[in-house]
Amino acid sequence: MKQNSPFSLHLLGVVSLCTIATAETALAAPPTACATVSASAEEDTPKGLIYHDLSVRAPSGTTSLHVKKLVFTGQASSPEATQDLAQAASLLLVSAMTGHHNAACTQWLMEQGRLVTSSLQSGGHYDLTWNNATVEQGAAHVNATMAHYQIQGAATPRTSAATLSMSGLSFHNVLNQQLLPTAAHAAFSLPTSELPALMSAIGGRSTAAPAVHATISSFEASEGTVKLQGHGQATLTGDVAATSASGHLEISNLEELIEKARAVHQMKLAAGLVLGRLVSHRAGEQNTWDTTWEGGVLTVNGFPLPIK
Repeated sequence: MKQNSPFSLHLLGVVSLCTIATAETALAAPPTACATVSASAEEDTPKGLIYHDLSVRAPSGTTSLHVKKLVFTGQASSPEATQDLAQAASLLLVSAMTGHHNAACTQWLMEQGRLVTSSLQSGGHYDLTWNNATVEQGAAHVNATMAHYQIQGAATPRTSAATLSMSGLSFHNVLNQQLLPTAAHAAFSLPTSELPALMSAIGGRSTAAPAVHATISSFEASEGTVKLQGHGQATLTGDVAATSASGHLEISNLEELIEKARAVHQMKLAAGLVLGRLVSHRAGEQNTWDTTWEGGVLTVNGFPLPIK
């Protein structure tokens, strides 16, 4: 897991339904230089295609995703195309959570993104649920009891509405893991035509980084009694460090978060949160701000905070 970046919850993947396979199966895509994908079994059901024990591994062997059960539905032109779309979604999940980029994935993800865009612009939709997922990068592990992603397209306007939820999050050997959320949910919309470039940048290594303007209607992350909520706009590039955002943010039980930061000796973060508290608007147990995030600098109510 990238130790110098916050835990990323953005996923711009795609899903659809397919055929039946049994026994240990090495799936057809993505290119071997990009990733290796395997599953112990697949079954076609009224709910969609179900993969059992799905694994996605980077060629280096240090970055991987294992999912006990994967269920997805959506549109594809053939069983092979369906497999490609499902694997692209899982590859994007592990890439988004680890910050892992592989140039060998760039063109393949761009092609998958174009297929998704075509379907969404005709009003199509995709729905994907990962159950009991584990992401590994070196000695760092992130577990999620459930991750659920939906995206709905429309012919007019040409934007797609998406939601991403994660629950039962736990961490091992991840920097500041005591401060990371155990559950998160986001609802957002973005221009459908910009999906291919963004997908390519998240999992690949694009020479021209996209700048996809997303509207975040709601965002929520929680850990114990500490709850973060917000809404606003974000410019997504496929790289967390190069992403910018602005909007409204509120935290419940900020004092507990400050104490947790102190307990793990993150004194710079704790000091930044104390400064943030001083310039916040207070209502009961909630502290609220108008915020911007750009170039690794968080500004709240016009005051830059020393948090990176």
